[in-house]
Amino acid sequence: MKAAQRRAVWAWFPLLWLVFLTYPVIGFFEHPRPAAQWALFWGITAGFVALYARVFFYRDPEHTTGWALAGWAYALVAYVLLWPVTGGGATAFLIYGGSIIGYQARVGAALWLAVLNVAVMLVPFWGGQYTLDDLAWLAPNMVFTLVAAYANHASFRRNIADARLVQVQAEKERLAADAERERIARDLHDLLGHTLSVIVLKSELAGKLAERDPARAAAEIREVERISREALSEVRSAVSGYRGSGLSAELARAKVALDTAGVTLTVTHALPALPAATEHTAAMLLREAVTNVVRHARAHEVTVTLTPQGRGWRLVIRDDGVGGTSPEGSGLTGMRERLRAIGGTLERDGTRGTTLTATLPGEDGGVAVTGLVTA
Repeated sequence: MKAAQRRAVWAWFPLLWLVFLTYPVIGFFEHPRPAAQWALFWGITAGFVALYARVFFYRDPEHTTGWALAGWAYALVAYVLLWPVTGGGATAFLIYGGSIIGYQARVGAALWLAVLNVAVMLVPFWGGQYTLDDLAWLAPNMVFTLVAAYANHASFRRNIADARLVQVQAEKERLAADAERERIARDLHDLLGHTLSVIVLKSELAGKLAERDPARAAAEIREVERISREALSEVRSAVSGYRGSGLSAELARAKVALDTAGVTLTVTHALPALPAATEHTAAMLLREAVTNVVRHARAHEVTVTLTPQGRGWRLVIRDDGVGGTSPEGSGLTGMRERLRAIGGTLERDGTRGTTLTATLPGEDGGVAVTGLVTA
């Protein structure tokens, strides 16, 4: 099972504990009940399930304390009201109360309130409704109530830490984006501010000289053209630097796209240096492959490996997507032609994900096999 699948399963794990509601349900059905008891039992049980789900699936774990206290109190009241109806089966609500109270900020409060639930379990024993034999099934319930409170509090603290980590990471990304925007604005100002000012001045001068000194005006216009071309070249160079180039930059963009789609990206080896043309083609092939994964694969994991082989390199991008043998789109067809233009080839295998096997030439024109697996 992949990491994303495991996270999805564990997210719904608290629902499995609702199976213990079978005990009060069994106790309720042991005897015929009047309509009033039916309404009482099912109304309280439905309300408890709703509150239980609210506690364990609340989107903001830092603000669950109020709901946890409400859930604990509700479970205690449910036990008191339903014990005459269901008998010992109502003890399940006290166990649930112990598990719910763990989802609040103080471990001491969680344990003390769980101990209170254990004490309430013993009330029928001291009142004579339970015998010593009943302690055989009551003792594990008492232990489990305390264990559930502590374990769920640990889970609650972990959820808090995870939520804060996500917030910190988002803030770091926002600050990095702000810093990058400021850098770009500063660079463009330094790059174009003076140049555009010179162009404006020379254009105004050429306009004034157009009638009385056409030759000098033409010279100024040629100078404006020269300065404009230099500025255009500088802008193109700067933009290329902002966008990043090569396989490393493309991997960074691929990670952003895959993370957004909930797909894990793993790079198994450090990237070797590639000739410019080969690296550009590999980067474009990676972009097309990742685009296909995000759009069509329904994958959970992508693995990238780039290693030397022969006089070239071997690049492998694997995903666990749906694969298949459907006709190729224009993207892969274009990549096949791009590879052919530099002396490479591209093959596709749709079993267990889609395998795109490409050959990439080395610097001296040699060709190495590059396996690329996508879906």
